[in-house]
This record gives sequence, C-alpha cells and structure tokens, in this order.
Amino acid sequence: MAELIEAITVALSSGTNPVTAIREATGYTIEQLAVTSGLAEAELVDLEAGSVDQVRLTRLASALGLPESVVTQ
Repeated sequence: MAELIEAITVALSSGTNPVTAIREATGYTIEQLAVTSGLAEAELVDLEAGSVDQVRLTRLASALGLPESVVTQ
C-alpha cells in the first residue's frame, strides 16, 4: 500500500489529475475502475477531465481502500 500511495503522490506532484494518478498507479482501465468503484465511466471521465466532485472522489478512494487524503482537493 505504501508503494501505491507513493506512486500516486509522485504523479500528483508532477501535476497529474488525482483520478488519473490513482487509475494509472493501480493499473486499471476506466472501464475496470468504473466496475470496481461503482461509478459510471462517464463520471470517471469527467473527474479525469478536472471536474471536482468530492463525494465521487471519496467514493473512489474508499472503493480502492485508499485514504481519503489521497483525493482531498
């Protein structure tokens, strides 16, 4: 878990969108992440495009077992 959080943190520090950083660090496609998180693919696409919806971001982190602080804006 520490390695995953470190990979996400590094991506975030380089300006990567939080959802994209999480998805890439976990190796998910958008389709796979939608199934795992219970969010619609369109919701994930919106989040990756920069939409800020803290409820959805928190739900995503929770579904992946990540601390909420990873997605807190």
